[in-house]
Amino acid sequence: MASAFPHLLLLTTLAAICLFSDVPSAALGGRPKDALVGGWSKADPKDPEVVENGKFAIDEHNKEAKTKLEFKTVVEAQEQVVAGTNYKIVIKALDGTASNLYEAIVWVKPWLKFKKLTSFRKLP
Repeated sequence: MASAFPHLLLLTTLAAICLFSDVPSAALGGRPKDALVGGWSKADPKDPEVVENGKFAIDEHNKEAKTKLEFKTVVEAQEQVVAGTNYKIVIKALDGTASNLYEAIVWVKPWLKFKKLTSFRKLP
């Protein structure tokens, strides 16, 4: 019984470090430590990563739908921690001469260099 105590203490200490430290997520280029796992939280529409994902969404939609939307700016953004991060982005884009708003969801796993447009729709 006495020999089990050091192992239990070590496991408890390691669990506490993993639970209360943001080092593992930071090392993976992961979520901010205040992000709610599974819930949506606000993201900065001017953040370069958000803007890059907005441009990616327009490019991917253009390829899939054979359209020629022109990215203008990110109006609003949210992020959701999943197996990676979902970015819900409201994008202002030109369709010919008409300026419209679109909502895109981009799923990103930076440690795998994976990025996928999972949803794209024109907003009313």
